[in-house]
Amino acid sequence: MAAIEIGLVARAKGLGSRFVPRQTLEAMARAEDLPAFLQSVYRAGTVIEPIGERTDVFAVEDAIRRTASGHLATLHRWQERMPGVLDVFAAHQDRRSLRALLRGAAAGTAPAARLRGLLPTWSLPVSALSELARQSSPSTLVRQLVVLAHPEGVRLLPLARTSQIDLLAVDVTLLTAFAERARQAAQHGDQVLRDFVGMLIDAGNAENALLIAGEPAVSDGPSLFVRGGRWFPIGAFLAVARAGSYAEAVTRLAAVNARSTLALSEAASPDVARVDRTFVVNLLEWLARASRIDPLSTAPLLRVLMLVEAQSRDLRALAWGAVLGTPPSLRLQQLVTPA
Repeated sequence: MAAIEIGLVARAKGLGSRFVPRQTLEAMARAEDLPAFLQSVYRAGTVIEPIGERTDVFAVEDAIRRTASGHLATLHRWQERMPGVLDVFAAHQDRRSLRALLRGAAAGTAPAARLRGLLPTWSLPVSALSELARQSSPSTLVRQLVVLAHPEGVRLLPLARTSQIDLLAVDVTLLTAFAERARQAAQHGDQVLRDFVGMLIDAGNAENALLIAGEPAVSDGPSLFVRGGRWFPIGAFLAVARAGSYAEAVTRLAAVNARSTLALSEAASPDVARVDRTFVVNLLEWLARASRIDPLSTAPLLRVLMLVEAQSRDLRALAWGAVLGTPPSLRLQQLVTPA
């Protein structure tokens, strides 16, 4: 590993010491309302950026987003001038962000709601995400993406020319774009990084297969599969996608992934969000093991990057749980930061 890469790993480990421990997050889950949650945040120290004069939940989300952006910017300054770990992570977050923004635009949700849970990257910074969230329709959003010269803009343009955008086609296009972008970025990395990319492709294919399940209008299953994964081949994808219902699809997914790093045996639930959380938890567990086996691999850095995402997810979920008065037991179930 080059000296600057060792420096990057060291900086990442230092950044990891600033994350909120699982025990503290669990204590925050007992907050009765948003002011009580904020008090718990203040007691924990410099957890997120200053919220400012506004103290509503959207201001809290903005602070969480700015905090993650600062963490990623710190690491980005230490990266070599070549594709690598941070570029893979940026491609992963861009896919998540564009998927959420396009779905929000199609549903006509408020701009602030479309930004919920999105992490900025150097290719889609806070200003770009905010501008995209304000677009009135998927077609105007895609055109703005082209103006921003984002690589996914040109790919999505043909889909945005129809009167009603095909969200499944959007999902497949974004996953295809991620697979190409991430595999290119990882080609000079180590095996851990390449495996990580494959697992993210697996996760995307699994999520798409669950969305297709129970939809008789979808017949061209093979064309919806994105190659490049590690544990979830096309045969398994088709078995899940052709299930008669979502519940049956989750059962099949758990069966085919039972021996993989992304095992979903505990995710047999009709809740898509829970399946997504299970992917994150399992990835973090795998990265923790890989970090112990080879501390000079990319695993420690990848783990810190995924912890940036996990912390943002957890703090946002706890803030909303406090606002909505969700029972603490349910808030605890949403946490993905490891103990």
